[in-house]
Amino acid sequence: MKYSLEDFETCVITNYVLPNSIKEKIDFLSSKLGVQQGEHKRNHKKHRPENKNDLWEKAKPAVEFKKTVMKEKLGIDKILSSIKISLNKLNVQNYDKEKNSIFEALKELKEQEEDSNESVLNIFLSTSQLNPFYSKFYVQILNEILNEYSDIHELFLKMDVIDKYKESLSKIEYVDSNEDFNKHCMINKENDKRKGLCVFLIELVKQEFYDEEILYEIFNYQIEILEKNEDIKENMHINEEVVENMLSLLKEGKDVIKAQDYFNNIKNKVRDCKEKKNKEGISKRAIFKFMDMCDSF
Repeated sequence: MKYSLEDFETCVITNYVLPNSIKEKIDFLSSKLGVQQGEHKRNHKKHRPENKNDLWEKAKPAVEFKKTVMKEKLGIDKILSSIKISLNKLNVQNYDKEKNSIFEALKELKEQEEDSNESVLNIFLSTSQLNPFYSKFYVQILNEILNEYSDIHELFLKMDVIDKYKESLSKIEYVDSNEDFNKHCMINKENDKRKGLCVFLIELVKQEFYDEEILYEIFNYQIEILEKNEDIKENMHINEEVVENMLSLLKEGKDVIKAQDYFNNIKNKVRDCKEKKNKEGISKRAIFKFMDMCDSF
């Protein structure tokens, strides 16, 4: 069946009137509800407040942002910075390249009137403390520098890295993170640097700058600090850090230490430390560390 346009037009309702019965019911409901016919529907939609971010954008003062300008290092500072960069980039693959860059920088420094030997050595020390994994390469380059420049060699001997390490051991601190979190973090960084310096010293021994007896001297100093504090409960955390250093010494220097006559003395002293369970200043954690050391012998 098909419909024409005229068929649809005849079906369109242009004026529809409700039956009286329906109108009466609507009027009845309106009277009961108190609704007047023809009353416009109220808009109950609440006005949405402005977004807090929009209000802040309107309220905050206009700020003129200035581009941070990094001051370019010049002269000696620039040369020293290049040495530090080369050390930080150093790895097995680029060793020769970065070593040559460092020696070129040293050559430039020697052409300056200002003495910068101490600054050079401090760069090696600080970099080694922060990156003990590469200490082998740092000491290797440093040895070549000391062989090339007698004045830097003499200064390095005067700096006495061994005394620096011992002094650092004697000044170990502890602060609970709940009491002073910032200082707690700062102390942890110093602890890491101390252990890095210990690894640096071991590398100096391995590469024959220091005598092997130095490692025994360091071990005995660590034992001395422990015995001094073993009955002081408040120094328990300090003792734990000393034990951590002892563990680093025996782990990283194991091959050298095992070949020395003093090795048996070290083993016996560590075994004695393992039995200090009743000492108030020696924690269970420290005892477990001593047990690990004994197992490694």
